[in-house]
Amino acid sequence: MLIASELLQRYNEIVSESVVSDICISGECVSMLYETSWVKVMVVRYQVAPDICSIEVEISFPDCVIEVVFPSPTLAQEQAHEYIESTVDHLKYLLKLKDAGFSLGILSLEGIWSAVLQIKGTPDVELFESLLPP
Repeated sequence: MLIASELLQRYNEIVSESVVSDICISGECVSMLYETSWVKVMVVRYQVAPDICSIEVEISFPDCVIEVVFPSPTLAQEQAHEYIESTVDHLKYLLKLKDAGFSLGILSLEGIWSAVLQIKGTPDVELFESLLPP
């Protein structure tokens, strides 16, 4: 199980590395902080301002196909229920991030829901507690 102090430690490792031009695209360097099938948490740094970075969270729904058939098998109904509950939990997670100071975004055509927070200085562990996904 992921804990906030591990996320903070990984974040500190990422930001302590130099911003190298060969790993950046258009001056923006992206490092993965944490990833699940639902959530990507990334640290974005900029060559022009290496002391400022942002944390970006992207949620996209994992592939799932549960056909509606009659009579509907119990297992399929349980899987559909779990998937819907997980979807709701992840959308509530985004709202929790908004309460923690993140700005929200939606790219509906790509199926991506996002939250971004710009960071100056050293964040505390409470920020990383809010980043823990469902």
